[in-house]
Amino acid sequence: MKVKDTTVKVLTLGIGLAIGLVLVAKVCFELSYDKFYDGIEDIYCIRTGYVINDEDEKDYGQVSGAVAPGFKAAIPEVVAGTRTTMLFNSDRFSDKDGNVITGNLVLADTSFFDVFPREILAGDAKAALGKCGSLMVSRSFADKMGGVSECIGKTLINEEYKDLNMTIEGVFEDFPKNGSLHYNLLLSMESYPAESTNNWVGNDRYKGYVRLAKGTDPSSLNDAIHKMQESYQSLEELEKNGIKLWYFLAPFDSMHTSDKSVRNSIIILGIVALLLLLVSVLNYVLLVISSVVTRAKEIGVRKCYGAETKDIYGILAKETAVNLALSLVLAAIVLLALRGPIKNLLGVALGDLFIPQTILALIIVILLVFVIAVMIPANLYNRIPISSAFRNYTESSRKWKLALLFVQFFISAFMVVMVTIISIQYNKAVNGNMGYNPKNILMFSNFSNQGLDKAQMIADAMKAIPEVEDVQFSYNIPYEGSNGDMILIPGSEEQLFNVADQYEATGGGLKMMGIELLDGHIPTNHSEALVSESFVKKMQELSYLSDGAIGKSFAITGHGEEAEQDDLEVNTEGSAIYTICGVYADYLIGSLSSTDTRPSALFYGEVGKHFMPVAFLKVSKVTPELIDKVKKTAEDVYGDASVEVGVMSETIRGLYEDTRKIRNTILIGSIFSLLIALFGLIGYIRNESNRRSKEMALRKINGADTKEIIQIFVWDILKIAIVAVILADIAAFFAARKFLAMFSQKITLNPLLFLAADLVVLAIIVIAVILNSIRIARANPVDSLKSE
Repeated sequence: MKVKDTTVKVLTLGIGLAIGLVLVAKVCFELSYDKFYDGIEDIYCIRTGYVINDEDEKDYGQVSGAVAPGFKAAIPEVVAGTRTTMLFNSDRFSDKDGNVITGNLVLADTSFFDVFPREILAGDAKAALGKCGSLMVSRSFADKMGGVSECIGKTLINEEYKDLNMTIEGVFEDFPKNGSLHYNLLLSMESYPAESTNNWVGNDRYKGYVRLAKGTDPSSLNDAIHKMQESYQSLEELEKNGIKLWYFLAPFDSMHTSDKSVRNSIIILGIVALLLLLVSVLNYVLLVISSVVTRAKEIGVRKCYGAETKDIYGILAKETAVNLALSLVLAAIVLLALRGPIKNLLGVALGDLFIPQTILALIIVILLVFVIAVMIPANLYNRIPISSAFRNYTESSRKWKLALLFVQFFISAFMVVMVTIISIQYNKAVNGNMGYNPKNILMFSNFSNQGLDKAQMIADAMKAIPEVEDVQFSYNIPYEGSNGDMILIPGSEEQLFNVADQYEATGGGLKMMGIELLDGHIPTNHSEALVSESFVKKMQELSYLSDGAIGKSFAITGHGEEAEQDDLEVNTEGSAIYTICGVYADYLIGSLSSTDTRPSALFYGEVGKHFMPVAFLKVSKVTPELIDKVKKTAEDVYGDASVEVGVMSETIRGLYEDTRKIRNTILIGSIFSLLIALFGLIGYIRNESNRRSKEMALRKINGADTKEIIQIFVWDILKIAIVAVILADIAAFFAARKFLAMFSQKITLNPLLFLAADLVVLAIIVIAVILNSIRIARANPVDSLKSE
């Protein structure tokens, strides 16, 4: 029996430790983001604050090209300023031999490593990043090209811009996994047009960073920042147009954890880890306490031979140390066996989790588990009187056991309720009403250097595939968010509000996506545009379009190239003027966890003339065979370019991957917390059966049947289980509200939802009690009383 008890203790504690400790490691990993940089406390992100027409203040994480270098030039406390921006949509690069290597590239300037120091393994970083077409690559990327020394001087091209030859002139050490920057290739900023990199207003596509002099308080630089703006930006002109613009500095090391989804994920994973570890150690304590009756005589004998309090603690400490060591071995085996699923679940390899910070945290957690597992049982054993130990000691410490069971029931119910809520919200996110229908839509990039020339060829080739029902092109994909431009009234320079500019799309796009056209018609020429329902409402709030939108004109910034190309009418300050030809129902731009709430506008797109980089295909049914056929057909048209065909509905599902991972993590935690709690419950019922065997025998002699005996045990447990699940519901309600705050559309926390989850937990508990009390309920009372 002792071997069996030890096995149960090690098994339940080991499984709980395996899951709990890896979640603790994940939480510590997330909290350690970017802490590895030297002088991290002096590195800041430049953020843009703005107000348009006295609306609420907003901030944006990007700046115009000249802003970051401007900080360095104008503010003495800024030691270095740098900026990065994306260039390619494709991550595929090839050398002169046609070998394809994937990597993440950004444009960077000469001061990049002054702000983010990394070991330079080869080349001169400043010289490389100061020369057009020059590359710095990471060690891992260099290894794919033969090694650090061997890759120097080799030329790469990106499949999206084959006319741009890029030469590797240096190698830097990879950024650690727990960092916000995951770049493999840094292309010199000199490769980009000066009108963009030297621009102070608009074209805010750059991420700006600065390193301050040690000990500098960023808030003390507000006046200097404003003075810099006055020197290079027409702030009065902007304010006259209803725009207030300023910059502020945010700590770089909190950039990752300040993200709402990351922060909530850390909180939820931390709660699950804590609860699993707690339920595991409490179950271990419960099993140890349950053996107090059988060990009472042993403790009494030891006390008779002089054992003191410290000796009893020592005995329990040795036993716990052995059991904990075996549990940790089991946990390690479980984690190694499941390292693949763990990577998929947590998004990081098991080995990458164990950085110094996480190792220290795990050691502290294990020590706490050890102390709790020793202190509670040892304290109870020390309270056993010697006289009681030799008089058939039957004190069961029942209150202790019930209290521990109560906590385990609470934890299990809390996690079951949470996984239920998260599952329903996840289903709403991936299958809910977005204002457009992604079902049976395939898509792929229409490469920028070939898009105009080969767009019609792509359309014709795709329409020749029998399963393809329609082909449309667009600049934007709804779930990717949108660039922003300002709306003006023709003849006025006053900027009214910012819109989510969807740019050009071919005429059948709305119908393909299932977006409802509320009024008017689809654009038939370059001067016409569609606007969203919220666009019209916003204009009406500003006392425009009060007598209807159709036929009215508006001006929009950011369309200068289109104005010139399409011979459009231009506003007084150079904005293109369009006529509203139709109004469409608002649809979701971005995702439910990152929603762009601005009004939107959509413009006429002509195949072969306007750059619309995404091809959409409406198909009869999505199959792997069809995807391969579309891929091959597109690649035949493009020549040697590689095409990745995506399924729109699956891509949208991927937007909520973090939510799915949280759901699965809590689901696993719920299952194992219930199993561990059931082991404790079974041990409790078994010991209660032994303790109350004579009581049950007397009840049966006096007429109680099997059903009545079972009811006694069931009600005994249900009294605490019901209270536990009610309190769990209250805790889950507040936790769920915190989780649901991540989404713009959220489920209603209906009481029936909580009730359904509670009934599942209570049903499992009742079934476990019934199955484990049948033996005592059916036992012959003579067997229980003959010892008397």
